[in-house]
Amino acid sequence: MNSLQKLTGLSAALYLGFALNAHADAVSDWNVIAIQAISAAGRPPGASPFLDIATVHLAVHDAVAAIDGQFRPYHVTIAGASGSPAAAAAKAAHDVLVNRFPAQSASLTTIYNNYLATNGLSQNDPGVVVGQKAAAGIVAVRANDGSFPSPEPPPFTGGTATGEWRPTPPAFARMATPWLAKVRPFCPYEPRTVPR
Repeated sequence: MNSLQKLTGLSAALYLGFALNAHADAVSDWNVIAIQAISAAGRPPGASPFLDIATVHLAVHDAVAAIDGQFRPYHVTIAGASGSPAAAAAKAAHDVLVNRFPAQSASLTTIYNNYLATNGLSQNDPGVVVGQKAAAGIVAVRANDGSFPSPEPPPFTGGTATGEWRPTPPAFARMATPWLAKVRPFCPYEPRTVPR
């Protein structure tokens, strides 16, 4: 079992443990579904699931924020948004996952349709369109962000000079995801001035 599988399994177990004690909601439900989809996708060894999870949750945030109006959107502003926040969250998560894992499109769509039916939500709920718009905006802003490049860059084994990354014992393995350094950040860097 590689470290990604261990991390994903641990995250899912912890999350499911909390979910059993708390009232489930669309955000929690689709977080678990996202973890399962990421696990099934078989990302490259050492690849972090957090890029995928973050992208899903940005779309979910913008969809729900558009309807309830309590928080500023991350990227997508949807004027006149209405409908069920649960339907919006489900559709936003579904659409991002289908975009990132097209091979799972059929199974994710079945899960989505069953989710709506199980929770008494209609395919025609206005929240579905809100979720669709939020997902499309997040997918567009994260397109070509440098994550999971193909082909992978050459192995990076580090160096021994001051400030250089170097492998650590016991394996002295090469860096697992050197491309991560070139992924566009989710939050822009804003230099702060420190008062004197």
